[in-house]
Amino acid sequence: MPVPFAVLQVAAAADTMIVRQVPPVRTAFEQLVFVASGLTSILTLLVVLVILVMLLGMRQAALALQAKLDEVLTELRPLTQNANAASQDLREATAMAKAMVAESRETVSLANTRVRETVDDLSDRISELSEIIGKVTRLATRIASVTATAIGGLKAGAKIFGLGRKKPKAGPVVRERDEKPRLRRRR
Repeated sequence: MPVPFAVLQVAAAADTMIVRQVPPVRTAFEQLVFVASGLTSILTLLVVLVILVMLLGMRQAALALQAKLDEVLTELRPLTQNANAASQDLREATAMAKAMVAESRETVSLANTRVRETVDDLSDRISELSEIIGKVTRLATRIASVTATAIGGLKAGAKIFGLGRKKPKAGPVVRERDEKPRLRRRR
């Protein structure tokens, strides 16, 4: 029959000695290392706790920042729509301006071509007129020369034959200032 376990324990209790563990004697260096190790463990725990608190704070700040950004985006949405509409209007205005400039270039080019043709035609006409005037001038010079020679011949013939008017003899020369009375200035 088996003996109950508790009975065995009672019999063994008389032989059992209760011993308390005594820590080994430590040197000053070992004591310093033991204290430093404990402090390091405590500091590590504190640093981990501070980091956790900071991460929670950063998460709250990030959530608040996200909420603010959402508000700003909702406020900016109409502005961006207006800016997009304005840029589209600007594109259309630019396209119209480019078309107008192209039409103006064509008009200016056409007008420039016509002006050049007119100037060339006018230059040709001026050259023709200059030639005609040159011919008329040479002809007039010849006529004047022939006329002067003919008049000279007529005068010489009239002198020889005693025809024509006789010139009156010149009288004393009267100067205009001699005829006018002289005015005196007041001083």
